[in-house]
Amino acid sequence: MVNLKVNVKSVSNKQNKIKTIEIPYDENITDVRGLLKATVAFTVNAYNERRENAELLNTLTAAQIEDKAVQGKVSFGVNYGEKNADLKKATEDTLEAFSDGVVVLFADEKKLENPDDKINIKNIQSLTFIKLTMLAGRMW
Repeated sequence: MVNLKVNVKSVSNKQNKIKTIEIPYDENITDVRGLLKATVAFTVNAYNERRENAELLNTLTAAQIEDKAVQGKVSFGVNYGEKNADLKKATEDTLEAFSDGVVVLFADEKKLENPDDKINIKNIQSLTFIKLTMLAGRMW
């Protein structure tokens, strides 16, 4: 296993910073597609686990309430949906978003552009995912 640092942008405007999490990857990953699939599997499993282990009674600090208000929704972080995230659907959506250029991936400072590009995961120190959003308005 290779632990890579993955840079994650906070949604909150007040917390306008990037935090780093570590994700374990199999050393046998040889292409960008495999890297994307492994990342999705890790995040879907973490999401489903959080959903299943959510506390029923939770309190928020004043700072957490303020941060959530900036995001537009004050909640206890409880997922009220009945379904776990679907790994197959999440993987398909991620691969499509990457191929369409909606999600950009950097390995260290090198932009990875094609799902079939070969990589050596042992030589990568960190990953950065950037989700691009379209601006409102007309296209010229």
